[in-house]
Amino acid sequence: MSAHLTDQDCINALATFWYEYHKQPRSESPQNALERAFIIAKEEISLKEDYFENQNELRFRAIRLIEAQQDVYKGLASCRVIFDILLNENIRSLEARYPDDIKEPLESRIWYNEYDFKKSSTIVKWVNDRDSRGLLMIYQMLQGWEYQSCEHFEFKNSVAYQIKEQIQDGILNILKKVHCPNDEDRVWTSWKDPQLDSHIVCISDMFA
Repeated sequence: MSAHLTDQDCINALATFWYEYHKQPRSESPQNALERAFIIAKEEISLKEDYFENQNELRFRAIRLIEAQQDVYKGLASCRVIFDILLNENIRSLEARYPDDIKEPLESRIWYNEYDFKKSSTIVKWVNDRDSRGLLMIYQMLQGWEYQSCEHFEFKNSVAYQIKEQIQDGILNILKKVHCPNDEDRVWTSWKDPQLDSHIVCISDMFA
């Protein structure tokens, strides 16, 4: 079988990054980010008859998940919620990919696991140090998780997909601060190519 469950340490790393990024100054708070994921996810919206009148209910879903973990995980409750969301989406993908696996004994099923969330001190250091190599490794873990979690038809409509987008944006935002720290490095819809006026000709283009 080519599909498999993402390693526990990878999911720990992704959940830890999401939490550490959103607790930074000027970042959206972890709770607000999770609420936004529920509000935006089309899969959640489709369960509501009137989306705009029920946004508070979508927020409360996120809040209730956090509250359910607070007794054990205290301030890390939202981090544990993200771990569960990512893991469960991976499991849902495997169930969709291998529906007959449900007939197997529990411990023989491809998605069976005894994973336990543990905050990664390595990821905390990478975020605090703005370690480009480490951040790109997190991005690769995110790519791997997405590949193993995309089989269910509602994947792109899921809360997990929104969390994936938040993690990806977080990685890019930190890298932008590292490699484009000055105003002249930051572009939007206007940019002047410094080479356009240099009359540089690539010989191979002349024979294309």
